[in-house]
Amino acid sequence: MAIVGIGTDIVEVERIARFAQKPGALERIFTPEEIAYCRARKNQYQHLAVRFAAKEAVYKALPFAQVPFRKIGIFNLPSGRPEVQVDDPRMKGLRVFITLSHTEAYATATAVIEQ
Repeated sequence: MAIVGIGTDIVEVERIARFAQKPGALERIFTPEEIAYCRARKNQYQHLAVRFAAKEAVYKALPFAQVPFRKIGIFNLPSGRPEVQVDDPRMKGLRVFITLSHTEAYATATAVIEQ
């Protein structure tokens, strides 16, 4: 297996909180499942921010362009481990590894794509 891409991103939680107040904004970026997951959390904006950072990190790591953020899904396994699903036929043979972290003020993610 070979690494074909690495991406990282950091975002201010407050920026995402302001963005989330705009009508329809979340639906342009996040899947319905991601929105529901984040809204069910005590600190929903931290969870939205870390998923936004993850989508950015994955986008930067992809060895091809033009993947809408809604096609990059971030979810958690029952163990809590984050996983990525990219809905694009060019992902055949590629595997994405992701790590997420957030504080009250910032969210960060790093993605590695392996072939």
